[in-house]
Amino acid sequence: MSVFFSKESIVLAPQSMDRSIPSSDVDGEMIHVEVVNSLDWISKLPNDLLLKVLSKLSMEEVLRTSVLSKRWVDVWKETSHLYLDMRKIANVKTLLPEVSHQAARSVTKIIKDHRGHLEGCTIYHDSVQCEDGVFESWIQSLVNVKHIKHLKLVNLFDRLDSVTRSNVTLDLPPKSFSHPDLISLFLDEYNLEAPHAFYSCWSLKDLRLIDISAETEVFNAVLVSCPSLEVLALRISCHKNSGTLKIENHNLKFLFLSCLEIEGLNVSSPNLDILSIGYLSCTEENCATASPSLHSHRNYWAAGHCFAHTSYNISCPRQGEKSIAHEVMLSGFDYCMKMLAIMSVSVDLTNAKEVEMLREVLAAWPEPMGKLEILLKGNNTAREESESSIEITRSMLWEETKPFPNAQFRVYSVWLSNFSGSREEFALASSMITHGTVINVMMIRPSSPSTTNKSKIKAGIAKLKKLPKCHKYLNITCSDQDLVEPSLW
Repeated sequence: MSVFFSKESIVLAPQSMDRSIPSSDVDGEMIHVEVVNSLDWISKLPNDLLLKVLSKLSMEEVLRTSVLSKRWVDVWKETSHLYLDMRKIANVKTLLPEVSHQAARSVTKIIKDHRGHLEGCTIYHDSVQCEDGVFESWIQSLVNVKHIKHLKLVNLFDRLDSVTRSNVTLDLPPKSFSHPDLISLFLDEYNLEAPHAFYSCWSLKDLRLIDISAETEVFNAVLVSCPSLEVLALRISCHKNSGTLKIENHNLKFLFLSCLEIEGLNVSSPNLDILSIGYLSCTEENCATASPSLHSHRNYWAAGHCFAHTSYNISCPRQGEKSIAHEVMLSGFDYCMKMLAIMSVSVDLTNAKEVEMLREVLAAWPEPMGKLEILLKGNNTAREESESSIEITRSMLWEETKPFPNAQFRVYSVWLSNFSGSREEFALASSMITHGTVINVMMIRPSSPSTTNKSKIKAGIAKLKKLPKCHKYLNITCSDQDLVEPSLW
């Protein structure tokens, strides 16, 4: 270990000096001394700092710290989150019966030994634990004893052995998830025969049912039992192709649906900010969604099928609050953020916060997007932003030297709907053209132009077509042929 001491802080005992030190060694401000120190300075840190260190490690590494010394024996027991993958605990890829039971006992002991405030727990387990009562005991301990807020449970379903195995059936006591401290629940690869485990889930804000199978009426009863949901993700399969899936919730902000074997869909959620559709097996005639804030000029139905797409109405939360739906997108919700995805987003380009939210969600997209429709909100939209905030949009977010949203994002086709030719709209379009954000097509869909505004839109489109293109074969076109100069075609 190399330690630097100031010259004034070092006192040399006369008996230790067996030779004279050249003046050049001591004339500087610092002397470099090589020392060997056996003291464990890290262990002297308070628990809150040690827990921050542990938060950077994997769960397996966290548990191994208990053997370092007496000081470390109990530190891990105060971590705020537990991530328990039985495969990693057993150090195997496949959980054979004997290994599975042993790993399950380890999970039970870890949960029992934890004595601090536990915020959340994730468990990847084998289906055997759902048959011998161990799984139920975990839920009981975590929800009703530890009072966790976030619970994620994943059945390690062996897809390669799907012929002989199927999703395990959850047979839990009534109100298993109803504790008021539990606010988010994630279940993956289970079969539900009854909804009673979800009864009275008044406090649940975030529910994600992934690869869950049940009858339609069971799903409907589960959703009725969770009236406070703000985030709902369903990737489900119904046992019988009968009945309509009903989602009636005025608190929902984010909704993802990928539903097999449903006869119909009825969504009534007037406050939705984001609706993402993965797959729907029902027909367009049997699909009804009532979400007034979500708009699109595109028809996502063709040949009786619904294309996967995401609709997002960007709206600024109240001061000091966060947009729940926006946070879900930024967390990397990969069920909708896929390559060649289709997205429709409504935004007010004169609102700096909304523009920044648009930038964040596009920058978070991990793959090239297929089609992006940007619905430009009207100029008469009620705003709470000050003039200085609007100027921020004009002077900072549209700098010509910076690509929007960043240098990596790419989309093959962009629609600019309700285009009025404003300064902000032209800046956004020109940035996407000159920096190569849009690859194949930019479609301008004008707002219903008045006589006075028509010439402004026409001039704006003409200027866009004259811009230098990053992609040589990019086609800039307009839905209204009368607004395009004939000489440019």
